[in-house]
Amino acid sequence: EVFEYTSTAPLSVRPIGTTVIAARMRGEYRYVMLAAGQQTASAEQIQAGGEAKAELGTFHFIFPDDQRVKPFRSDTEEEEEEEEEEDDEPPAKSANPSTAAATPASSATTAAPASPSSPASTLPGDRDMTSGEIAVPMNDSSEAITEDVRVQVTSSYRPERSDEKLGKHCFAYNIRITNESNKPIQLVSRRFEIQTVGSENKDVVQGPGVTGRQPILKPGESFEYTSTAPLSVRPMADKTPVVARMQGDYNFVRLTDDAATPVSSTPLQAKLAMFHFVLPQVA
Repeated sequence: EVFEYTSTAPLSVRPIGTTVIAARMRGEYRYVMLAAGQQTASAEQIQAGGEAKAELGTFHFIFPDDQRVKPFRSDTEEEEEEEEEEDDEPPAKSANPSTAAATPASSATTAAPASPSSPASTLPGDRDMTSGEIAVPMNDSSEAITEDVRVQVTSSYRPERSDEKLGKHCFAYNIRITNESNKPIQLVSRRFEIQTVGSENKDVVQGPGVTGRQPILKPGESFEYTSTAPLSVRPMADKTPVVARMQGDYNFVRLTDDAATPVSSTPLQAKLAMFHFVLPQVA
């Protein structure tokens, strides 16, 4: 005879790019051999936990295709594809056109849809950006090393996607992330703060991965992508060529030497140092 049943496993787990597996399960069933004429196990047999066991072999709970995170892997065919950019920005506030911001859209070397970002939140802005009296160097690039991960950024103006009369100014920024540690790492999420000149607040945008991926970087490897920042802002040209300031963090985890398993579930942070979007005529 056969006994069959169905059960559920409500798991609280997020997908990562190193595997499609959500969880692993195995176990055993304990049982007793009934004597001739015995209809059911006795209380003593049940309390003893059974006389023999049947193994439940190892199996896995697998994420469906639409929930999987695809790790970045170099692909010459993808590198030859035409660049495709998608802007991903928090909603502009109608009362103040200078508060729009942006987050990465698509890789310069791979054509892929942007990953969804969480709704934008705000923080109190820097006073010098609100007033236009910039109190720090007006750098349009930056570089920082945190936890043996180097993050470099450069920015440039995109006049073909800008309209000065409408207060629309678009910038491109190129990010290069290099693993300078002796262990593989995987980028898992990002968080950016962006403040336009004249605005009293910073927009905070965060989301999983970068450009829809959670890239794995072995020691010495880099991941590079280009994104755009379509800004709705009225420049303070009489005070500064700076139209926006940006900074943030990339969360990542260290992996085992075979790049298959996270060493810890607690992410580390690689800093994206402060830089500015600067109008070209004065940059």
